Amino acid sequence: MDIPKIKLATGEEVTLPRPNMKMWRLVAEYDEKNKDEWTFHELMVEHAKIVGQMFGVNPDDIDPAYVVPGYLDGARYVINLVNEKLKKLPKNAEAEEAK
Repeated sequence: MDIPKIKLATGEEVTLPRPNMKMWRLVAEYDEKNKDEWTFHELMVEHAKIVGQMFGVNPDDIDPAYVVPGYLDGARYVINLVNEKLKKLPKNAEAEEAK
C-alpha cells in the first residue's frame, strides 16, 4: 500500500504522516457526515480542511487538483491500515479471555 502524497500550489510534494488515532477519528467523523446537500464549493472547502489536517499543511496551500484525490487516498490509507491490523486479531479473542 503506497503512502498517499499531495502537491501544494508551489509544486512541493507532501507525504501523509504516519496516522494516529486523531487522524482516524477525523476521517471516520468526516465520512459519517451527510454531504448530500453540500454544494461543490462546500465539498471542496471541507475536503481541503480535512486534507490539510491529515497532511499537516494549510488548506489554502493545496493544489486544487489534489484536494479530492488527496482526501480519498488518505482516508482509504488510514482505514486500510486499521483493517489490516484487525484482520490479524484472533476471531474468538473475547471468548478466549472469558475462559
